[in-house]
Amino acid sequence: MRQLYLLLLCLGLGTAAVAQNYPSMEQFGKNRIQYRTFDWKIVRTSNFEIYFYEDGEQIANLAAQYAESDFDRITELLGYTPYNRIKLFLYNSPEELAQSNIGAAPLGDLNRKEVDLSKSRVELAFTGDQVSFRRQLLRDVSMLYVYDMLYGGSLKDALQSSLLLTLPDWFMPGMAAYVAEGWSAELDDYIRDASINRPIRKPSNLTGIEAERVGQSIWNYIGQKYGRDNISNILNLTRIIRNEQSSIQSTLGIPYNRFLRDWRDYYTNQASPFTAAFKANPDDFRITLSNSKTPVQLNSLKLSPDKQYFAYSTVRDGKYKVEVVNTTTKKSFSILSGGYRLDGISYRPNTPLISWQRDNRLVILVEERGHPYLYIYADLDKRPKLVLNQQISGLSQISSIDASVDGGSLILSAVRKGQNDLFLYSLNRNNYQQLTNDLYDDLNPRFVGRSGRQIVFSSNRYQDTLNVDKGSYKTIRDQFSLYAMEATPRTTSVRRITDSLARATMPLPLNENQVYYLSDRNGIRTLYKRSIEEQTDAVVTSLPTSIMHYDYVPANGGFVYSAMQNGAIHIGFRAKLTESSADVPMTQRAISLGLNVKPVPKAAPVAQRDTTAVPRRDTVAVAKPQPQSAVAPSLPPRMTLAPGEVDTENYEFDPDVLKAAEYRQRRTAATTLGSTTTQSPGLPRSRRRENVTVRGPFNYNGLFVASDSKSAFRVDPIRGFGYSQNIALNDLLENHIVKAGFFVTFNQLRNSDLWFEYQNLTHRVDFGLRVDRNTLFVDANEFSQRYRYNRVALTASYPISVNTRLSVSPNFTMTRQIDLSFQGKPDRVSDYAGARAELVFDNTKINGMNMLEGSRFKLRYDNYAGLASSRESFNRITADVRHYQRIYRDLVLALRLSYSQSGGAAPKESVLGGMENWVNNSKEPTSRNPLLLPVGYNVRNAFFLEFVAPLRGFALGKVTGTSHLLANAELRFPLVRLLYQGNITSNFLRNLQFVGFSDIGTAWTGGSGPLSRENSLNTTVIEAPVGSSSPFRAKVTNFKNPFLIGYGVGARTMLLGYYVKFDYAWGLENNVVNKPIGYLTLGYDF
Repeated sequence: MRQLYLLLLCLGLGTAAVAQNYPSMEQFGKNRIQYRTFDWKIVRTSNFEIYFYEDGEQIANLAAQYAESDFDRITELLGYTPYNRIKLFLYNSPEELAQSNIGAAPLGDLNRKEVDLSKSRVELAFTGDQVSFRRQLLRDVSMLYVYDMLYGGSLKDALQSSLLLTLPDWFMPGMAAYVAEGWSAELDDYIRDASINRPIRKPSNLTGIEAERVGQSIWNYIGQKYGRDNISNILNLTRIIRNEQSSIQSTLGIPYNRFLRDWRDYYTNQASPFTAAFKANPDDFRITLSNSKTPVQLNSLKLSPDKQYFAYSTVRDGKYKVEVVNTTTKKSFSILSGGYRLDGISYRPNTPLISWQRDNRLVILVEERGHPYLYIYADLDKRPKLVLNQQISGLSQISSIDASVDGGSLILSAVRKGQNDLFLYSLNRNNYQQLTNDLYDDLNPRFVGRSGRQIVFSSNRYQDTLNVDKGSYKTIRDQFSLYAMEATPRTTSVRRITDSLARATMPLPLNENQVYYLSDRNGIRTLYKRSIEEQTDAVVTSLPTSIMHYDYVPANGGFVYSAMQNGAIHIGFRAKLTESSADVPMTQRAISLGLNVKPVPKAAPVAQRDTTAVPRRDTVAVAKPQPQSAVAPSLPPRMTLAPGEVDTENYEFDPDVLKAAEYRQRRTAATTLGSTTTQSPGLPRSRRRENVTVRGPFNYNGLFVASDSKSAFRVDPIRGFGYSQNIALNDLLENHIVKAGFFVTFNQLRNSDLWFEYQNLTHRVDFGLRVDRNTLFVDANEFSQRYRYNRVALTASYPISVNTRLSVSPNFTMTRQIDLSFQGKPDRVSDYAGARAELVFDNTKINGMNMLEGSRFKLRYDNYAGLASSRESFNRITADVRHYQRIYRDLVLALRLSYSQSGGAAPKESVLGGMENWVNNSKEPTSRNPLLLPVGYNVRNAFFLEFVAPLRGFALGKVTGTSHLLANAELRFPLVRLLYQGNITSNFLRNLQFVGFSDIGTAWTGGSGPLSRENSLNTTVIEAPVGSSSPFRAKVTNFKNPFLIGYGVGARTMLLGYYVKFDYAWGLENNVVNKPIGYLTLGYDF
């Protein structure tokens, strides 16, 4: 509250208003929709501050323990310890993360991710299982530490460093991925595919996920070949000399080009044994889903029981789609779609999920409006018919589903109160029963046989008895085995099916004795067939890259799967799967990890014991260790030592010391094999903290912090050159936002604007309050007058969708004329009671400075009712439509159409001509130009003027009227970014744009339109001078072309911290080309 008080004090001294009717000041923006109210609390550790809400305390404690336990490992690898405590905002599901207001409004020249990093904050949703959640948490924390190390720990430092240090996209994201995952299976698949099927481009030319994967491979190569110490040396040197290529070259002692060549050769040599496997393609047909430029997330893939159809669900850029493919005709159709793009948020939902019932009934589960919804479609061979639509309550998110053969039940892997468990859901009763209840992940459940009384699933649990070991952050591991259990809540134990150091996932039971599953024991996720009684495995497929999703119908041999090849995710279908007899070679990563070695099972430490549980009844026979050879190896002869000498080749230790060392070695090995991050050689695991203290929970108090402060020069078309200063405060969750500012001119310090705004975005409907106070001082010879404009408005906005909102704003407005030359003269005051209705749509995407893509529009209706006299009432309708079409890479065609019409007893004017923030401006020297404040003009109307721009080729106020129409077209050509695909370090060159433009517009008074003869453009009334007795009065009608056309070229870039534009334009008026005009302006285009 202290910061809020200081801000209000500053308002009393003078704050700045943004002109309401300037084109660049039109506020569009997207929305966040809140379907519930969050009651936030906080827990703290030494280095982290975790914010959570209902049902999220367990996730918050685990996040604190995960992050704190790896803090020393991460900082040791980076060679940097941050000074600020990181703020983690945790959400129970991706769907609830999408309701967050954090970062909803753009801030300065930094994008959403850069703002989060500069403020040492991380937004994270529980991913649905502990393993992937910890991996994502460590990735985000590592990314923040790397950013803090290179750019500084504050928004001010980040803005300053961004002007001097520009790193390629592979550098920081790749480092964060390497710290969190090391040499992961996903990286191994990607780099193997890239090494064989396509040449890897220069790393500095890559963007997105491709840049991240390549960057991860580069850091892994450095760690494997040159050692981890050199990683921190490269990072620290980059911070100093601000060039990553020179840092690598100086640290490793080899030329950068040779380093890249050695890096490529390192992975190419590892991938060469798999070249033949890539060439084989036994699929009947394939569907390609994505490439690196349009990443897609495949959530589910299932084959119908008669293999006539397969269905798959994808999420691309936040929008989901469920497609059904006819395997006979190879034609597909979309059966369900939805979702929305959320810029700046790592939004990766687990849904839609798919399963099939008998008679080819398709079950789809999707999360909408904050809840899981279940849809069942029938008659796919005709016109799909929706036969069931119901909501599932009580579960925050669902990871996987499977339908029973009889169609009455679903087995769910879902999250409830922060942990993943199994649930048996009844379709008829719309309720569920919980089957497991512990911290361990239970994934990919499937029904066994037709009865639906048994299920198989994949889990990272240690014990076979339920309700005994609840699990803790120390016991969660990335080693998954298959288990079977009875599908009833009374079940007290599970039966272990597989056990190895590899990950056994996605089981598909053939019967009670045989099950298909995926395993990465050879480094590639391959399909195996497990005989439970014989305890044997047989290879079914031998693909060169990992299977991501699959489904198999053993009764008819139908098989569908997804994998990556040529940098794209593809779905392959085979009408008859032929089981492979040969396994693919082991990868170098698998050899390093020893994934094909079967471990000796042992009980895990019990984190929490349920005193009501039955005694342990393990159902799996533990394999005995292999007996050692009875023949002892021969020992070398001992050296004869003098008193005080030590044989350094044959140390002897005290038995107690040996016992302690062996215990520590076993403990370290268990930690490494049970690590929740992807097993990776080379990352230091011994630095993980064993005990973490978590304090709290504490109540969230909503502390206000300063989030933005902007200063800029502005050119007011009436008052001239001036200075503006804006400040913004908000609480940490950005549910409450306070903004204020001022504008003052240099020629007359008495000309000023003040404004204050408050927004409450907590609920489904957003509320706001805005206060404006503008002052205009006119000094004409012996007459001095001051004009004031005061406005108070309340706003209620209802977000219809993420892109669309409807706002209603009642307001009170007052204008006052104060005659300073005659003190006794009463002020002229006009009061208005008004209302504004506004519809805003915005789906644009920011690709860089002054580079947008997409569409946006605003429709607005204002009504002002004069309280003193109805003759002062007026209204105005306004439309502003903009579209930004990406033509090629960053080449953009920007289009805009603006229209307004004012009516009522005292309609207000629109002014066309020139550009906004025109430094060397000139005004049209006519008596009808309101920007000149001509004699006889009611200056108070200047506060209601609508300044319409750009109309280049003409002076300010070239044409006025109560209605206007303006169209703009600009071809924005970022020359350097188009010609050079690498990393551009120069801020000037990176933001340099050349434009070709054309503007066409007109303004008129009257309701008959610009082409009518009865309007202000084509009709002029000539009367005798005032006081003359002559009755002469003439009405002259001309046939001028009412439209003004401007065209020309220009350039834009960042110069000394300001975005500067220069345009050179010709004006075409009534078929006559005027002399060209040069425009030097500040600020962005429309």
